[in-house]
Amino acid sequence: MGKATQDLRTEHDAILYVLQILDKMMLSGNSEPKSQLRYYGELVYFLEIFADKCHHGKEENYLFKELVQKGFSDEDGPIATLLGEHAQARNYIAQMSLCLENEDMNGFHVAAVQYRDLLRSHIKKETATIFVTADKLLDEKAQEQLFEEFEKYEETVIGHGVHEKLHAMIDTWAKAFGVE
Repeated sequence: MGKATQDLRTEHDAILYVLQILDKMMLSGNSEPKSQLRYYGELVYFLEIFADKCHHGKEENYLFKELVQKGFSDEDGPIATLLGEHAQARNYIAQMSLCLENEDMNGFHVAAVQYRDLLRSHIKKETATIFVTADKLLDEKAQEQLFEEFEKYEETVIGHGVHEKLHAMIDTWAKAFGVE
């Protein structure tokens, strides 16, 4: 397992954990609406920055491009499918955000469930196929270079200290909603 793909797997674990917290958030109907809106707003922020900009950005701008250089197509096949799912995930995040602006909790829940289901399936595909393939095709040096690009990308795109702030949010939600 290479350094770059291990970084992406670790981020998958964080995203799956947040989806588990999301389930608890949606089940805890006893929260007052203002509190729910705040937590959901934070969650949408996390999904926009961490899951999409950071994680999907690393895959789209680096890993997938590297695999295309190794002969994969980005117009059909697994990479095209995954890119389409990234676009669909962005649509669900936009729907969740719009529902929060309108204080439409039912609409938020529908979009959140669609997002959750898509991401769980998506992560399984990436982990079982693309990352395994990348580990076979990319030697240790290529993985290290890719990881360095990931680090630069994170610093440039999401900024210094934001990753830590996002992980602190996860810890706060886990405590608030009793997720271990």
